[in-house]
Amino acid sequence: MFNKANSPSTPTQPVPAGAATRAVIPPIILGVLALVSAVEPLSINMYLSGLPQLGRDLGISQAGAQLTLTFFLVGMAVGQLVTGPMSDARGRRGLFRGGVALLVIATVASALATQAWMLFLARFLMGAAGGTAVVLARAVAGDLAKGPELARVFSLLQLLTGAAPVVGPIIGGLVVDGVGWRGVFWVLAALNLVMAIGVWLAIPETLPHEERSSGGPRRLSSAIGLLLRDRAYVGFTVGFIFSFSTMFAYVSASPFLLQDYYGFTPVQYSIIFAVNTTGMFLVALLNARLVRRIGALPLAKIGNVVLLTAVLYLVVVSLLDASRWFLLVGLFVVVASMGVNFANNSALAISRAGALTGSASAFMGAGQFIVAGLLSPLVALAASLGLSSPVSMTVVMLATALLAAAGVWGGAKALKREPAQ
Repeated sequence: MFNKANSPSTPTQPVPAGAATRAVIPPIILGVLALVSAVEPLSINMYLSGLPQLGRDLGISQAGAQLTLTFFLVGMAVGQLVTGPMSDARGRRGLFRGGVALLVIATVASALATQAWMLFLARFLMGAAGGTAVVLARAVAGDLAKGPELARVFSLLQLLTGAAPVVGPIIGGLVVDGVGWRGVFWVLAALNLVMAIGVWLAIPETLPHEERSSGGPRRLSSAIGLLLRDRAYVGFTVGFIFSFSTMFAYVSASPFLLQDYYGFTPVQYSIIFAVNTTGMFLVALLNARLVRRIGALPLAKIGNVVLLTAVLYLVVVSLLDASRWFLLVGLFVVVASMGVNFANNSALAISRAGALTGSASAFMGAGQFIVAGLLSPLVALAASLGLSSPVSMTVVMLATALLAAAGVWGGAKALKREPAQ
């Protein structure tokens, strides 16, 4: 892969990525990156309770209302695919600033939309801008830190943004009850404005000119091809994408499974969701403390084994139609294990990228959201074949967990084959 220079830096110059193995990212930058990382969960979770009202106001069906989520996810994937490679050639700061500015504008447009097509377009732009921001946040972190430090940073980012999936639906529900679904987008616009100000004021250029890709799109495409031929990068990226997919299968199916099939009330469902996310939060905190001593690779292996074991347990519980409480135990372990899997697989993959950190981050993020967008119909398809709701969900989770395992262990095998440096 590409190696980074180790030239010294000054406060007025781009931060050399090669110094990152020793550097600790300043708290102000880490805080801004954490805010950016919260864009995706808040933009998805906060307005879900307002979808029925949104559909009635715009005169569209339930499926049409849910398309606002699909357009956002597609935008996230497109934004990351386009911006990641572009940032490797042009630097991070300018694209980062443009992305967060567009995010604020698109969020305001979502709040003001009076027709369905306006909201679809605004949500797509919101996703594209959000994808730009998220991929550049990971790229900036990858420029500033490497190895165990990068895994620690990703754990802290996950830790700092871990509250978003817990408080987002609660805040969104209160806003929808009080002022309607448009109010959610006004709240998001205010949060995004604060985040944009932080990016403009606190994030430096982290990719020096001498380390950028050059020679136009053809040369950049060649470099990306080289990146994708790195078996370790591909393996850990697959591990990251399909670990996320396993959790998203739970997220997309659980409102119907836990409330309609198992009989939990909406309040009880919110508590269950919060407890599971708290488990992920605490495990991410533990991972941040352990990764410097144990290393990202051993922790990634442990996290993957825990994930696969928990999913197999869920399959058995579902097939036996056991008590709902047995299912909740398995779901808690699956979600909690993401505190290890997300951070370490991300760090292991991005650490392989060298000068192509932006591209590496883009492929990870785009793959994450493309696969997530396909999961909901897969769960529904499994149910249409006559499988019960628990079995439908856990079968999809088993398939994605097995793919995650293939990625993690394939990446580890590729690293083992490399000669010692």
